[in-house]
Amino acid sequence: MKLSTSKTISMLSNAHNNLLLLTLVLVLIVGCNNQSQSGESETADTTSRGNTQTNNAPVFDTSRSVTTISPNLYKQLSDTLNIRMLQGTYEPGDSSIMHGHPDFALYVLEGSTVELTAADGSKQNVDFKKDMAVVLPAATHSAKNIGKGTLRLIVVEVNRPRN
Repeated sequence: MKLSTSKTISMLSNAHNNLLLLTLVLVLIVGCNNQSQSGESETADTTSRGNTQTNNAPVFDTSRSVTTISPNLYKQLSDTLNIRMLQGTYEPGDSSIMHGHPDFALYVLEGSTVELTAADGSKQNVDFKKDMAVVLPAATHSAKNIGKGTLRLIVVEVNRPRN
């Protein structure tokens, strides 16, 4: 079977993206399992480093889920073990109304510039670049694609029990 150079490069690029996404999901699963099975106290010594614990975050309100609020922009790919995988697509000018995510990670398949508005009304423009990966604590925001290109991303939400 003879493949063209461009087809081979495209296949390698897709394989690379799939490997990055799989790695992101595995890190989230292993990290969540290690935290819940460690048996150690949840109180962390934060005197020498920043506190990255999100145990004080509010319980996630599923009625504000992005798939409920903006089903035209997000498609659920999988939901199991308190981990939900979504695909989001924002064409230029598309926007979602205020919605929430529990702790989450995102991976950018196609980039664009997005205006994020937090629950307190503050705005921030974020330039999401292709292959960008970010892990974030629970958040409530709205989003508008103010760029010229389509934004496509994978979102992995981890809905952990809170104290």
